[in-house]
Amino acid sequence: MRVLVVTYPTPKDIRKVVALHESDYIIAVDQAVLALYKQRISINLAVGDFDSLTNQGILSQLNVIRLNPVKDVTDTHQALIEASKIDADEIILIGGIGGERIEHFIVHTMLLNQFPKVKIMDDFSTIYLLNPGLHTFRDPSMFYSFFAYPKATLSLSGFKYPLIEYLLNTYDSLCISNEIEQTEGLVHIKEGMVLVVISKK
Repeated sequence: MRVLVVTYPTPKDIRKVVALHESDYIIAVDQAVLALYKQRISINLAVGDFDSLTNQGILSQLNVIRLNPVKDVTDTHQALIEASKIDADEIILIGGIGGERIEHFIVHTMLLNQFPKVKIMDDFSTIYLLNPGLHTFRDPSMFYSFFAYPKATLSLSGFKYPLIEYLLNTYDSLCISNEIEQTEGLVHIKEGMVLVVISKK
């Protein structure tokens, strides 16, 4: 079973971001309820204070967890908490990248510390954590960026900019926008964790 948590800013066509399955459990966060409604995608659970939802009437037909506007977690954070309660093979956060409230996107990358198996996706990017080990990438049409989370020792081969056991520290931007130049790009993380951002060129 897979859980999809859909948040703002929401892709205009979610089906182009990820192929939907009948078995998917879909959680809509606040105003993403309206986006899913317009895209005719069924909602299993709506989470939020819904201060940004213009049509509150949509909620009357949904299973809702309504949050107090004065709270210690964001709506998306609470939605991920609810998602983690479900016995899911995979949790994908759809949307939540960029937008007018860029501080929320920054928080979403921080939430991977609490929910390390979550993958964040939108029309242009995919973001997730890489654990120690060897990881293979094969799509030459993408940019690959690697950030310490919070530090890691990694090697890169098959990329335009290779590395050998480089100590990547927090706030080090060396590994941004790399490209695959061979059949495949290999990332070997000797220790630590890395936040990978895969973006369309």
